[in-house]
Parts: sequence; C-alpha cells; structure tokens
Amino acid sequence: MSRLLVLAVLVVLIVPSSASAAPARAFSDGFATLDAARWAPGEHQLGRSALRAANVTVRGGALQLVLPAGGTDGGEIRSTRQYSGGVARARLQVANAPSSITGFFLYAAPDYASEIDIEVFNDPSGKVLFSTYANGRQTNTETRTLGFDPTAAPHDYEIAWGNGRVSFTVDGQVLRTWTAGVTKLPMNLYANAWFPAWLEGLAPAGRRATVIDQIEYRRR
Repeated sequence: MSRLLVLAVLVVLIVPSSASAAPARAFSDGFATLDAARWAPGEHQLGRSALRAANVTVRGGALQLVLPAGGTDGGEIRSTRQYSGGVARARLQVANAPSSITGFFLYAAPDYASEIDIEVFNDPSGKVLFSTYANGRQTNTETRTLGFDPTAAPHDYEIAWGNGRVSFTVDGQVLRTWTAGVTKLPMNLYANAWFPAWLEGLAPAGRRATVIDQIEYRRR
C-alpha cells in the first residue's frame, strides 16, 4: 500500500463525516453586524405578515426586526445550524405595535413536530405565551402576565431545554417548567416580530421594531 493511500485511509477514519456534525458551540452575539454564518433572514408568509429580509436591520449594535408603518409585514432571523439542547437567551425590547407579537423560539419542520416558544405580545400588557409542540400536536401551552411593560425597556428571555425537559425564565426568574411533551429533536433558533391571523391585524401608524441587544447560546 502506498504512503498516499495510507494517509487517505487515516483521514477517513479520523476526520468526522458531515453526517456526524460536531456539537453546537456556545456563542454570544451582540449584533455589531448580522453574521451571515450564524443567521439567515426570513423570507416567507406567516399569519398576516410577509416576513422580509428588508425588515431585518442592524443599528447601533442591536438587531431590529421591523414592523413597517401602514401594513402587517414583519421580520425574522433563523440560525444557520440546529441545536439539540442547551440554554438560549435573548435580551430584547418588543415593538409597541398592538395585535403583533415577538417570538423567541426553537423550531424544525414540519409544523407541530418540534417547537418550543416564547411569544411576547407587542403591547404594554405584558402578556406572554409559552408553548411546546411535538409529534404532530401542541403538547403544552400557558398564557400569563409578566408584570411589566415589555415595550418600555429590554428584558432577558431564556429557554433551557434538553432530555425532554424545558424551563422558561424571564429576568432570572423561572416562570414555567415542563417535563412531558417536549421534543428531543434538533431545532433552529429563531427570533421574529409579526402579526398572527388570530389577532386583529392593526397596522402601526409609524415604523415599529423589536430591538434585540444580544442573543446567547450555551450548552448545559
């Protein structure tokens, strides 16, 4: 056997194939720019909204998911890789645009198969929706009040998940934990601002935006 052939065999044995990807690395993104290696802007219809890449901007060291004046379009980012578990945290201030919501969530197609959601209503009410989906159905859901106006200042929203368990934390306080009905499959990490069909669809008179100062991910 030639030396080159021996080296080739060793490479195949030692170097992982693309089918066995390395575990996800921790990151902390303060959005000096939109890192195309980490995030992809959404371009699709969701509820009343056409999610457009043009509505995803970075200004002053923060990500903005824009809700343009006079319509019900929105913006979204999706991670370029998937995560099987860990802790994802976003520091964000939601848009003041009643009848729209801001989502910070994990999802993988098809619908209802794998999803873990934090959805904050884009108004001063402080209403938030936590939910999970697995095996073709919604498995857990709870709507509650945060006790503050999420449009007035940034707050920390966190999802900790893995091994069939999920906890939702806001500003360091655990608000809900579920240990059943939680998918174990890998998912992409998302953030969006949009108008669902189940709310009134009130177009904002002026430009509004959910502002995200930072998104972090770490392995547990």
